Amino acid sequence: MRRIADRLSVQFRVPIEPQYDQAGHRWTLRWYDGPTVAAVRCALERLFPAEERLAVRRDLTTRALALAAIRETRAGAMHRSVGSWGQRYHLEQQLADREHPDRPADPREAAMLERLLAAASAAAGRGAAGPDLARAFDLVARDGIAWLLPEPSLAGPADPDGLALAPLEFLTSRYATGVHRTAWETALATLPLRTAVAAAHQDPEADPDAARAALTLLPALRARASAELDAVEARLAAVAAGGCRDDSCGSVSTPILPAHERSR
Repeated sequence: MRRIADRLSVQFRVPIEPQYDQAGHRWTLRWYDGPTVAAVRCALERLFPAEERLAVRRDLTTRALALAAIRETRAGAMHRSVGSWGQRYHLEQQLADREHPDRPADPREAAMLERLLAAASAAAGRGAAGPDLARAFDLVARDGIAWLLPEPSLAGPADPDGLALAPLEFLTSRYATGVHRTAWETALATLPLRTAVAAAHQDPEADPDAARAALTLLPALRARASAELDAVEARLAAVAAGGCRDDSCGSVSTPILPAHERSR
């Protein structure tokens, strides 16, 4: 059995340990995170076809579950009402088919995970063995994930790793209110482009970073406005030429003016 476990450990590059269940009189191969149960079963059948079917079990670390909590919170799927055990069950189901669930996708996600684990460890108190998973669940379900972002500063040309905020993210973190603030804090959802630029423009106390962020976004906003105006011009020209009947030219769904100007 040790030979089988060692062979699989080398193949999947994670420690896989055999454990004998005295009550059930059978061997179980166990590991943390790493490959999926299906992947290990497939490897067993291919490498050791003559062996009787072994039990396999993958356990998830606190790190993997905390990372999943960040992702699920961003997707709007973490709810305090189900309690920590309900949240854990939900996350385990979500991760069943995911290999190496403890691995962040990028440096930003890695930094967010470390901040969450640190906060959950501090909440656990001195002498605790590690981060309190239930506390980590509660933190992201209650406070969202924007507070986990490592740097509130505006990203520059020398910040390619995604740790600092992109221009639209920076303006959202600065100016979002109401439902937009909630969407930012829970899902990192950004403001509409025009709203973000207008907020910086109308802020009498805007700092240089806010101005730089808005200036960076202006070309995209100008291109969008130009496309809208081109569509308006094409439709009105067709109407003026008598080429539109029975709404054959369609309608313009995007307003040219912001809402506060249309209401005047």
